Amino acid sequence: MARNPGSLGGTKVGAYELGKLLGAGGMGHVYRATKGPGGRAVAVKVLAAELARDPKAVERFEREAEAVQRLDHPNVIRILEIGSARGQHFLAMELVSGPSFRRMIRDRGEPRRVIGILAQVADGLAHAHERGIVHRDIKPDNVLINRSNQARVADFGLARLSNVTSLTTDGQMLGTAKYMSPEQAQGQKAGAGSDVYSLGVMLYEAITGELPFASETQHGFIFKHVAEAPPRPELHPGFPPPLGRLALDCLEKDPEARPTMREVAARLRAALEWRSKRRRAAWIVSAALAVMIVLWLAFPNALDPVSQGWFGAPAARALRDAALAIRGVLP
Repeated sequence: MARNPGSLGGTKVGAYELGKLLGAGGMGHVYRATKGPGGRAVAVKVLAAELARDPKAVERFEREAEAVQRLDHPNVIRILEIGSARGQHFLAMELVSGPSFRRMIRDRGEPRRVIGILAQVADGLAHAHERGIVHRDIKPDNVLINRSNQARVADFGLARLSNVTSLTTDGQMLGTAKYMSPEQAQGQKAGAGSDVYSLGVMLYEAITGELPFASETQHGFIFKHVAEAPPRPELHPGFPPPLGRLALDCLEKDPEARPTMREVAARLRAALEWRSKRRRAAWIVSAALAVMIVLWLAFPNALDPVSQGWFGAPAARALRDAALAIRGVLP
């Protein structure tokens, strides 16, 4: 009989020596592991024992790996091997040493870095969508950030090919309630727009520090995703105003009204440019004002024809006289 995946540390699955438990989800447990003596560290996900006895769950687990193996993108964690041994179904994948996006939100990361990470996530998901793959469980915990500040989308545990029949029982809802799209909350088919909605919840949380909806229960979140409009976001300082509009567009109830993931990525990068352009504009305005003040003080008579004495030579002389008086130069 398959052992509980939560107690497999120190044992072997296939050719992999399992070490520290890295995390647990609805479909299984993830361990740090190595393949043979001196092998590089990888992450091995082992299907939960109770699911291993369910043919549909095994099929969904294997479909996850097959789907992700089709992807080749720097912002998606790569699957290295799919296997089963002694009743254990597992997959080996790249190990990302770094925190999740959850920590960045909690610590209120620098706005430019936060926006950049979200743009990378959108890039990875757009790559998946263009190949017919939907993640279906986008949330901050499933975005890992490596030491090079590169986002990696993890845990396609609920992914499926969007053009095939769902492997779930009719009406069964998969995903995390806080980030679940309205269509998923109603047990409907999830498409690329469902990932856009979930990313919109992440964006809203990152720029405001709050989820768009508050509830004490999973059912409360589900109801609000379906029936309530999100409040207009109040952005933390440093986040460009266009991000508030983007978050609301992603949170449209109708999937067809939401932007595509590729459009989301483009608008996130445009927000980065918006910040840069504002800084450049502020610098140019400040420099222009400084030059005008210097010219005004140096050549006050030049402004007399247009100033009618308000800020030409008389005003400049008065300003200079006041400055000299303060310094004690004039009696």
